[in-house]
Amino acid sequence: MSMKKVGSIEVYELDENLDKYTRKEREEYINELFKQEYQGKEMSYLLNGEEIKALINKTTRKNFTQLRHSHGQLETFNEFKKRQDIAFSNDFIPLISNANFKRQSLEHYAGQSGSHRQNNHWYYFNKIIFCNDNLYNVIIDILERNGNYYIYNTKLKEVDARALSPGMISTSCTTNIS
Repeated sequence: MSMKKVGSIEVYELDENLDKYTRKEREEYINELFKQEYQGKEMSYLLNGEEIKALINKTTRKNFTQLRHSHGQLETFNEFKKRQDIAFSNDFIPLISNANFKRQSLEHYAGQSGSHRQNNHWYYFNKIIFCNDNLYNVIIDILERNGNYYIYNTKLKEVDARALSPGMISTSCTTNIS
């Protein structure tokens, strides 16, 4: 796997040998990557001109490894597999870096249970990538709770190049990792 920039779009080329690994082997490896390398890292994003630091935590890992944990924007199995392949190739950090702020919302439903009851805001970031002959929109859901930010979920959605507007392509974002 390699990632390179072509203009303002990141191009990911997946290794053809990925298919020799079972889904279980991939999931075990991705879980270890999250536990050993990613958990506890902070990613910086620009939110309304100000830098925020969003933490990668155990919820990020749990939601990343689950198919269809996407709150209304369901991934197809092929999109899920492509996202897993990128992470399996050690490119999760570049995948969630350099994303643009898209929108924000408050918690959607009154009376929700669990952690959703305490949430303040949701922030949605995205960017367009090119991977193995297809364009994808990378969607990053960031949760703000009690003034702290967490990367809650990431998804890929295949994009029709004809429907792509110039504003969807990242031009000047920077991301810091700590």
